[in-house]
Formats: sequence, C-alpha cells, structure tokens
Amino acid sequence: MPVAKRDSAARSVLYSDGMTAPAPLLAVEDLHLHYVSGGRVVRAVDGVSFTIERRGEAVGIVGESGSGKTSLAVALMRLLPKNVVRFDGSIRLEGQDIRALSEDEFRREIRWRRIAMVFQGAMNVLNPVLKIGDQIAEPLQLDGRLSKQAIRSRVNELLVRVGLSPEFATRYPHELSGGQKQRVVLAMALVLDPDVLILDEPTSALDVSVQAQIMNLLKDLKQDPGISMIFITHDIGLASDLCDHIAVAYAGWHAEYGPAERVLLEPRHPYARLLLASLPRLRATTPPQPMPGEPPDLTNPPAGCRFHPRCPYRFAPCDTDVPPPIPIGDGGHARCWLNDPGVAGDLYLAHLKEPAGVSHD
Repeated sequence: MPVAKRDSAARSVLYSDGMTAPAPLLAVEDLHLHYVSGGRVVRAVDGVSFTIERRGEAVGIVGESGSGKTSLAVALMRLLPKNVVRFDGSIRLEGQDIRALSEDEFRREIRWRRIAMVFQGAMNVLNPVLKIGDQIAEPLQLDGRLSKQAIRSRVNELLVRVGLSPEFATRYPHELSGGQKQRVVLAMALVLDPDVLILDEPTSALDVSVQAQIMNLLKDLKQDPGISMIFITHDIGLASDLCDHIAVAYAGWHAEYGPAERVLLEPRHPYARLLLASLPRLRATTPPQPMPGEPPDLTNPPAGCRFHPRCPYRFAPCDTDVPPPIPIGDGGHARCWLNDPGVAGDLYLAHLKEPAGVSHD
C-alpha cells in the first residue's frame, strides 16, 4: 500500500516573452555552506549551482575527498552542524524556495517526504537493538496517517522493492550482510516516497558483485517509480552508469557541470580532464596519469582559480582572477578561463588540443 502523497500543483516559470514552462524539480543556485573549525572558516560549499529538470533524472557529484560533496548533501537536507557560519543561496523544489522555510516547516514538509538521503556507511545508520521492520516503519508511525496493518504492508512492500523478502522485517542488523544492510537503508529512505533521493557513496564498502546488484537496483528505481537522484561518489565509472548529468567537485566549487556524455568524453575543465586521465582503461594505449599535487586547504584556498597550483594549463589570469561558472552550449558550465575566448585568446580551449603536462606560465 503506497503512502499517501502530498497534493502539490505543478509550478511554472514565467519567461520574458510571456511563455511558461514547468519549474525544474530541483534548482540549486549559488549555494554556500561554510563552517568554522579551530577559529578558521572552511568553505565546504562555495557557490554551487545545478539543476534536476524532471523526475527520473540523476545527477552525479564526483571528485576527490574533501571537495565538498557530502557537505552539499548536508546542505540540501538541512542537517546543519552548530558550527555553520554561512548558509545561503537558492534551493528551489518545483519553484518553491525551500531554503526560506523555517526549520519546523522544512522538517514537516520536505525532509524525508520530498528529499531523502542514504547516508554513507549503512552499518552506522542502523540501530543495532531494533528490528529492521521497526526501523523502516518509524517515519510512517510518526506520520500517523496509516494504520498498523497498512504500515506493516508498506514495510513488506519496500523490502520486496529493494530485493529482500518480507521476513527480513523481524531480523536485527547484525544478522544481515553488508549488501543487505545497504538495501535496508535504501528502503528506509524510500518509505515516504520522496521526489529526490540523495545517495552518499552507497556502494563504497561493498564488494564488486554486490556493488553491481545495488547499482542495478538504483537504475530500476530511477525508471520506476521515477525517483530523481543525486549520486555522490569517488567512482566516475559508477556515475557514468547511472547519471544523466555530472558535476565535478573541487575545493568547494563545481569545477564543471554538464551532460554526462559530454563531461566524460570532452571535459572542459582541466581538473575533470586530469581526473579522467588518472583512471585505468581497458583498451587504452597509455597508462593512467597520476593527478599532480594535492587538494587545497579549504580554510585558505588559493587566490584566483583554486586549481591553478596543480594545473598544467595555467596562464596569467589564473593566479589572481576567480573564474565564474562559464556557460557551455549544452546547459553546463566550467570554472576555467580557457573556456572564455575573450580572456584566453589564442589559448581558448587549449586543454582540449594538447596533452596533459603542458604549462602556459
């Protein structure tokens, strides 16, 4: 028995020519989330923008550790720690500015109902002394709109949906394998039929065969019932298998964002290009190239482009001028001056024409 869905009229965007179009399912614009740690400000999310146009669409967030991927998820769920010193920007869900909601309104209307999250590390999410069925049922019990019998039916339905038998409802977490725990956590996130599901490294602790099973399950969920996903991962291969768009996170920015095929085959930011060059390939004639340098300290990021100390394509403005998200024709963007012909001149798109390792200092 599906949980009762909220009533929400489709919202629209009005254009200057008077035409209207459905508002994107999720539109994030210029989002910032800064923490204070040891008296210093950590710029974990620093001007991030992306869009999920419709249900059933998946956006992948890839990048090195410390690039702000999980902090973005925390910001979208508004599960903010007490040491936050800046949280601003726009988060619109079907046109509604959900960042403007009070904490009580956000908890009642958005968190888990419309945006849910699968946290990294399923073993740490499950309560070891509660049965699996009770943990899945808890949001429905708190919601209070379904009978006990309907709740039991919903729990069994979700267990079957994620590839487990209903008898798992009576088991405890220690009786489950790692892959089974991950499926249970996924069922917990789906219990209120959210529109957007955030997945933070959902396969990182699983062996390859179980990882493939979870990925097949996510692809199935994406198609039916058409859940939109934000898929956070270190593994670009997994993101390419699931996602329609990919954002390449670096030092609190999204260095590049665009359709997955274009980002993977013709990346417009040197960091994205070098990240792909560091991956082993089955039929490649050249070995993987190591990523140069180390990620920057987010309490003291470099001036200008944050990637410039590691970039083999660095040229004059990179050291001092902060590149904005420069639009690309496919609706994406890249924060690199090489994509601006007015700034780059003869070096326009030089990173697409020359091998890695060429410097333009």
